[in-house]
Amino acid sequence: MQKLFVALLFALYACSAAAEGYLDGNRLLQRYQAKKRMVDGKGDALSADAIDAGFYIGYVQGAAESLTDLLCLPEKLTASHAEEIVGTYLESHPEKRQKPASFLVRKALAEAYPCAKK
Repeated sequence: MQKLFVALLFALYACSAAAEGYLDGNRLLQRYQAKKRMVDGKGDALSADAIDAGFYIGYVQGAAESLTDLLCLPEKLTASHAEEIVGTYLESHPEKRQKPASFLVRKALAEAYPCAKK
């Protein structure tokens, strides 16, 4: 029964996320905050926090991997470190949160790991 509930919760969330459309920095920040609640033990594993946290993790990891040829990211950059860099950037730049999430992930990682000038 619990598996069915989780599957239904996930399906409902996926539908609502698709209906949201455009993902901006504000929405990505909400998902980062859900991840922090889960890590701190304040989130519920059967709640939207768990799904939001998973979404955030997957989004940032996917974006970071797609940017490896464009940015000067270190080879040993861990997924969790990239997630923290992006989350911290979102928290400290409220004036930029209306921009697309993909742009903000790129900006955060580029600022954290600038390319050496030749």
